[in-house]
Amino acid sequence: MEKKIAKVTEFHRSIGEKVADDAELLEQNIEADRKLANGLRELIAKSMSDGQRGSHLNRRALMAIEELAEWIEAHTEGDLVAAADALGDRIYVLLGDAVATGLPASELFDEVHRSNMTKRATSADSGKGTKSDSFEAPNIAGILGRASQKEIDV
Repeated sequence: MEKKIAKVTEFHRSIGEKVADDAELLEQNIEADRKLANGLRELIAKSMSDGQRGSHLNRRALMAIEELAEWIEAHTEGDLVAAADALGDRIYVLLGDAVATGLPASELFDEVHRSNMTKRATSADSGKGTKSDSFEAPNIAGILGRASQKEIDV
Protein backbone atom coordinates (compact mmCIF):
# COMPACT_ATOMS: atom_id res chain seq x y z
CA MET A 1 0.00 0.00 0.00
CA GLU A 2 2.95 2.34 0.58
CA LYS A 3 3.63 2.40 -3.17
CA LYS A 4 0.02 3.40 -3.84
CA ILE A 5 0.24 6.19 -1.24
CA ALA A 6 3.47 7.40 -2.86
CA LYS A 7 1.65 7.59 -6.21
CA VAL A 8 -1.22 9.60 -4.72
CA THR A 9 1.33 11.90 -3.05
CA GLU A 10 3.02 12.37 -6.43
CA PHE A 11 -0.33 13.29 -7.98
CA HIS A 12 -1.24 15.69 -5.15
CA ARG A 13 2.08 17.47 -5.56
CA SER A 14 1.68 17.67 -9.34
CA ILE A 15 -1.67 19.46 -9.04
CA GLY A 16 -0.81 21.58 -5.99
CA GLU A 17 -3.12 19.70 -3.60
CA LYS A 18 -2.39 19.32 0.13
CA VAL A 19 0.24 16.81 1.27
CA ALA A 20 0.68 16.52 5.06
CA ASP A 21 4.08 15.61 6.51
CA ASP A 22 2.55 14.35 9.77
CA ALA A 23 -0.86 13.01 10.82
CA GLU A 24 -3.33 15.87 11.14
CA LEU A 25 -6.98 16.69 10.70
CA LEU A 26 -8.16 18.49 7.59
CA GLU A 27 -9.20 22.14 7.70
CA GLN A 28 -12.88 22.36 8.53
CA ASN A 29 -15.91 24.57 8.38
CA ILE A 30 -17.52 23.09 11.50
CA GLU A 31 -21.09 24.16 10.75
CA ALA A 32 -21.08 23.14 7.08
CA ASP A 33 -19.20 19.90 7.76
CA ARG A 34 -21.56 18.88 10.57
CA LYS A 35 -24.47 19.60 8.24
CA LEU A 36 -22.86 17.35 5.62
CA ALA A 37 -22.35 14.52 8.14
CA ASN A 38 -25.94 14.88 9.37
CA GLY A 39 -27.19 14.75 5.79
CA LEU A 40 -25.28 11.52 5.23
CA ARG A 41 -26.76 10.06 8.44
CA GLU A 42 -30.25 11.08 7.28
CA LEU A 43 -29.65 9.38 3.93
CA ILE A 44 -28.66 6.17 5.73
CA ALA A 45 -31.71 6.33 8.03
CA LYS A 46 -34.06 6.97 5.10
CA SER A 47 -32.62 4.08 3.11
CA MET A 48 -32.91 1.70 6.04
CA SER A 49 -36.46 2.75 6.97
CA ASP A 50 -37.92 2.02 3.55
CA GLY A 51 -38.77 -1.47 4.80
CA GLN A 52 -37.27 -3.18 1.80
CA ARG A 53 -34.33 -5.52 2.01
CA GLY A 54 -31.47 -3.69 0.39
CA SER A 55 -29.50 -5.15 -2.46
CA HIS A 56 -25.87 -6.08 -1.97
CA LEU A 57 -24.98 -2.86 -3.78
CA ASN A 58 -27.24 -0.85 -1.46
CA ARG A 59 -25.71 -2.40 1.67
CA ARG A 60 -22.16 -1.75 0.48
CA ALA A 61 -23.02 1.84 -0.46
CA LEU A 62 -24.57 2.45 2.97
CA MET A 63 -21.44 1.08 4.66
CA ALA A 64 -19.30 3.48 2.63
CA ILE A 65 -21.58 6.42 3.46
CA GLU A 66 -21.57 5.55 7.17
CA GLU A 67 -17.77 5.42 7.28
CA LEU A 68 -17.57 8.74 5.42
CA ALA A 69 -19.98 10.30 7.95
CA GLU A 70 -17.80 8.99 10.80
CA TRP A 71 -14.69 10.47 9.15
CA ILE A 72 -16.32 13.88 8.81
CA GLU A 73 -17.68 13.75 12.38
CA ALA A 74 -14.24 12.89 13.75
CA HIS A 75 -12.81 15.96 12.02
CA THR A 76 -15.52 18.27 13.33
CA GLU A 77 -14.95 16.89 16.84
CA GLY A 78 -11.18 17.40 16.58
CA ASP A 79 -10.55 13.68 17.17
CA LEU A 80 -7.49 12.50 15.22
CA VAL A 81 -7.74 8.93 16.57
CA ALA A 82 -11.38 8.61 15.45
CA ALA A 83 -10.49 10.14 12.05
CA ALA A 84 -7.68 7.60 11.62
CA ASP A 85 -10.04 4.77 12.59
CA ALA A 86 -12.66 6.00 10.11
CA LEU A 87 -10.02 6.28 7.37
CA GLY A 88 -8.96 2.68 8.01
CA ASP A 89 -12.60 1.59 7.84
CA ARG A 90 -13.14 3.54 4.60
CA ILE A 91 -10.13 1.83 3.01
CA TYR A 92 -11.36 -1.56 4.22
CA VAL A 93 -14.86 -1.02 2.80
CA LEU A 94 -13.45 0.16 -0.53
CA LEU A 95 -11.20 -2.89 -0.79
CA GLY A 96 -14.22 -4.98 0.18
CA ASP A 97 -16.01 -3.54 -2.85
CA ALA A 98 -13.17 -4.86 -5.01
CA VAL A 99 -13.38 -8.27 -3.34
CA ALA A 100 -17.18 -8.39 -3.69
CA THR A 101 -17.07 -7.48 -7.39
CA GLY A 102 -13.89 -9.27 -8.41
CA LEU A 103 -12.56 -6.07 -9.97
CA PRO A 104 -8.74 -5.92 -10.20
CA ALA A 105 -8.28 -3.01 -7.76
CA SER A 106 -4.50 -2.75 -7.97
CA GLU A 107 -4.43 -2.66 -11.77
CA LEU A 108 -7.34 -0.21 -11.89
CA PHE A 109 -5.60 2.06 -9.38
CA ASP A 110 -2.39 2.05 -11.41
CA GLU A 111 -4.24 2.88 -14.63
CA VAL A 112 -6.23 5.70 -13.01
CA HIS A 113 -2.96 7.04 -11.55
CA ARG A 114 -1.34 6.98 -14.98
CA SER A 115 -4.30 8.92 -16.36
CA ASN A 116 -4.40 11.35 -13.43
CA MET A 117 -0.74 12.22 -13.96
CA THR A 118 -1.74 13.68 -17.34
CA LYS A 119 -3.96 16.21 -15.51
CA ARG A 120 -2.69 19.57 -14.35
CA ALA A 121 -3.42 22.24 -11.72
CA THR A 122 -6.15 21.86 -9.18
CA SER A 123 -9.59 23.31 -9.78
CA ALA A 124 -10.02 25.71 -6.84
CA ASP A 125 -13.66 24.71 -6.33
CA SER A 126 -13.33 20.93 -6.43
CA GLY A 127 -9.72 20.20 -5.44
CA LYS A 128 -9.54 17.91 -8.48
CA GLY A 129 -6.92 18.02 -11.18
CA THR A 130 -8.13 19.53 -14.43
CA LYS A 131 -7.89 17.81 -17.78
CA SER A 132 -5.21 19.40 -19.92
CA ASP A 133 -4.57 19.08 -23.65
CA SER A 134 -2.28 16.16 -22.83
CA PHE A 135 -4.94 14.35 -20.73
CA GLU A 136 -5.21 10.62 -21.43
CA ALA A 137 -8.33 8.84 -20.20
CA PRO A 138 -7.78 5.63 -18.24
CA ASN A 139 -8.08 2.45 -20.29
CA ILE A 140 -10.45 0.66 -17.93
CA ALA A 141 -11.83 -1.59 -20.68
CA GLY A 142 -8.29 -2.75 -21.41
CA ILE A 143 -7.72 -3.61 -17.75
CA LEU A 144 -10.97 -5.53 -17.58
CA GLY A 145 -10.15 -7.32 -20.83
CA ARG A 146 -6.78 -8.42 -19.45
CA ALA A 147 -8.42 -9.54 -16.20
CA SER A 148 -10.91 -11.66 -18.17
CA GLN A 149 -8.10 -13.12 -20.27
CA LYS A 150 -6.19 -14.13 -17.11
CA GLU A 151 -9.26 -16.06 -15.94
CA ILE A 152 -9.43 -17.87 -19.29
CA ASP A 153 -5.70 -18.69 -19.19
CA VAL A 154 -5.96 -20.32 -15.74
